[in-house]
Amino acid sequence: MVSNTRPWKLALALIPLVLCAVLLLGGLSRILGEDKPTITEEYKVTVDNVGDGHIVDTITYSKTDFNAVKKAASKNKYFLTRRFTTEDNRGEVVHFKTDINSSRHAVVITYVKPGYAYYEDSGFVIYGVDTKPKKKADGTFTYEERSTVNSEFTLFTDQVFLTKSAIQLPQSAKNARYESSDKSIRYEMPPASAQLGFLSDNKITMSVVLGICTLLFLGLLGFVLTRKPVEQTAVAFAPPVQVAPSSVPPAATPPAPAREKTGFCRNCGHPLTPGKAFCINCGEHV
Repeated sequence: MVSNTRPWKLALALIPLVLCAVLLLGGLSRILGEDKPTITEEYKVTVDNVGDGHIVDTITYSKTDFNAVKKAASKNKYFLTRRFTTEDNRGEVVHFKTDINSSRHAVVITYVKPGYAYYEDSGFVIYGVDTKPKKKADGTFTYEERSTVNSEFTLFTDQVFLTKSAIQLPQSAKNARYESSDKSIRYEMPPASAQLGFLSDNKITMSVVLGICTLLFLGLLGFVLTRKPVEQTAVAFAPPVQVAPSSVPPAATPPAPAREKTGFCRNCGHPLTPGKAFCINCGEHV
């Protein structure tokens, strides 16, 4: 004989299962609905050899949200930049630039943070890294997080951000690691002299060549400087040369013009005419 109370017991046993299913469906709908990212952000920092950070921040919207943000930014050009240009406790912001990319529905912000990585006795250190990196490969630390943001980038409405961050260290960085004790990234760089290439690898040879060139230059310079004053002194203080009077021939004097010979005719005694071969008086040959 089957008891009539057994269906009620089955219903009572199913009530907890139904409640769990409702809760699971509610949580799943929240994950698929409310927590679904509406804005994606790619934040990349490239650190150079001296510790300066070059940042490219790309924020991508839906078409509707992008048009609203673009309209607000067109009315006030500082609308999207004030959070970057305000005082930063980790350094200043320079070379700031904002690009509104309509084809990608994105806002691309680029700037430089001098001293993004500090140099200490043990090497370089980047402070303010609050979470442990998700992945580290080839000197690049990557992060990924979801957050609810309410700022000028969301037009002061609650929006879910999916932020993918990357910190890329210099190629020559060594022993890169995350320190959870002070929430920092630390790495080491080779000495600056090791990055000079040929000059550093051949510094002994180059020192010898430079020394020889220096000596040759100084010798040539000394020769030029000492040669010219000696010539001037010899000319200035040389005694005058005494020449004996007998050794100097007298100056040649031009011969006196020949005088025409004049006389008298031996036949008639008449004065002769210069240049005439006969006496003009008697005709005698003279």
